[in-house]
Amino acid sequence: MMMKKQLNNYLPKLYSGLFVFIAFLSVTLIPSTVFAEIDELTLNNAINRAGLQRMLTQRMLKSYCQLGQDHFYSKPDEKLNDALNRYEQGLTFLIDFESVEGVKKSLNSITTIWPKYKALILADANKANVPELVKMNEKLLSLSHQIVLDLTKLSGKELGKVVNISGRQRMLSQRIELFYLLRDWGFTDDYYLDELAKARKAFTSGLDYLNNYEANTEEVKALLSKAGKSFSLFSHSLDDKNNAFLISLTVRQLLKYMNTATNLYSKM
Repeated sequence: MMMKKQLNNYLPKLYSGLFVFIAFLSVTLIPSTVFAEIDELTLNNAINRAGLQRMLTQRMLKSYCQLGQDHFYSKPDEKLNDALNRYEQGLTFLIDFESVEGVKKSLNSITTIWPKYKALILADANKANVPELVKMNEKLLSLSHQIVLDLTKLSGKELGKVVNISGRQRMLSQRIELFYLLRDWGFTDDYYLDELAKARKAFTSGLDYLNNYEANTEEVKALLSKAGKSFSLFSHSLDDKNNAFLISLTVRQLLKYMNTATNLYSKM
């Protein structure tokens, strides 16, 4: 009877100890193994979504420049708010990938910059604030790009790189328009002109890389062909001033083609 009583007293402690031990294992072992078990489709979708963050950084500042120059043809106020909201949603999404080496560090750096950037870009568009906004925007772009690189490195496969490059084309379409608008607004220092030239060159080389990918489906080939034709048609317009409306229309098509292509690549 005494032994039974001692056993009854002991069992709760035993179960408690086992629970603590199991909980300890779950905390210590899961972070080191969970991403080893991510399937390729999930990882490619993550690369796609992380890559979208790059595009959104350019779209936010592009919309700000449109507002500052009274270009209301594309509803820049709505697009600015939409881009801000989607960027914040992307940060929440990427928290699930913090255990990938480097991602948490980049996210922490972004959250340090974000409150000041958001407050400034939501204020009335003012040319005097542009240099500071550009500086912070470039930092956000760099950090967002690094997250894509870290995820692509984890993939270790060519398709992961293809998703990255295709997604980068979305960003470049917005970046080209952004630096065109900055030049039109009077920012003609070498830095601004050089960035416009580099974005144009990078878009062309990105298309070349994607067109040479052997696993392209017929649907993807058609989208890349349309993107190439659209870019060729409007590329010369970038050399002249006061073509903002035409460029905006073409960039909208480029973004549509490349976004669809990137989504298709991420599902391969």
